[in-house]
Amino acid sequence: MRIRERALAPVVRPRAARDLGLTDRYRYLVGRSGHRYLFTCVPADRLGDYRQAVVFLEAVRKGGRKSRPVWLGEIDRDGRLRGTPLAADDLLDRAGWVHLLARTARDRRAVLEDLARHGPPSTS
Repeated sequence: MRIRERALAPVVRPRAARDLGLTDRYRYLVGRSGHRYLFTCVPADRLGDYRQAVVFLEAVRKGGRKSRPVWLGEIDRDGRLRGTPLAADDLLDRAGWVHLLARTARDRRAVLEDLARHGPPSTS
């Protein structure tokens, strides 16, 4: 399946990251509840190294600019992505972002549900 770009949840750049010039490394995604979830940018081809994390993918545009999130899911304890199925080339030209603060599977499900309320990712 190919990812069709569609925004999931609003992205907010943390003020501290902005002040330090690190907005390319840290972002908040805002859930329907209004809760902000802190995400860290990681290489998309290394997502499997970030086990038991909530993850979103973002398209990288020409000039390195990033778009809004296009895929939302979870990395399980074995390092596999869980969510809408992805083909290997779906990671090309994508930035990977991980939320590492949801410690339990229950916490991760709650984060995913809150963020996904903005609309499920679409595939084609």
